[in-house]
Amino acid sequence: MSYTYNHLYGINTFGLRFFTVYGPWGRPDMATWIFTKKIINGEPIEVYNNGNMERDFTYIDDIINGTISILDSCKQDTKENFSKLYNIGNNKPENLLDFISIIENCLGKKANKIMKPMQKGDVANTCADITEIKSDFNFLPKTSLSKGIPRFVKWYKDYHNL
Repeated sequence: MSYTYNHLYGINTFGLRFFTVYGPWGRPDMATWIFTKKIINGEPIEVYNNGNMERDFTYIDDIINGTISILDSCKQDTKENFSKLYNIGNNKPENLLDFISIIENCLGKKANKIMKPMQKGDVANTCADITEIKSDFNFLPKTSLSKGIPRFVKWYKDYHNL
């Protein structure tokens, strides 16, 4: 659709595809929030594909920085027509069990893991190819999982007065 509008009417467009976003004020239905809450409460967590999963976890600050880079470039007057899709991700898939381990370390508490098979329709691995956004906007994610998860856990505890 965006390409068609660009081609027919000269409307410049871009789309953003975010990869497994986490951080303060994140969605409570995402793994970071769910696992943190359940580990704190001593409830079991379900780990699909027996933990043999990788996700391109992306801290919210990196999502914001990538988005702002693109928006700032749109302020410039340009006669060039464009219609592009950009991935904004960490470009580094992380193992789900390592992700859980970082949360456990931040909380000082082990998770009670219930290993489950792969869910129908799920994928074992996600990874953002950030070649385009890196080339066009010099975007590079800055927040590793080992830095982002402690920030989230601190926020979560403060938010819930724990």
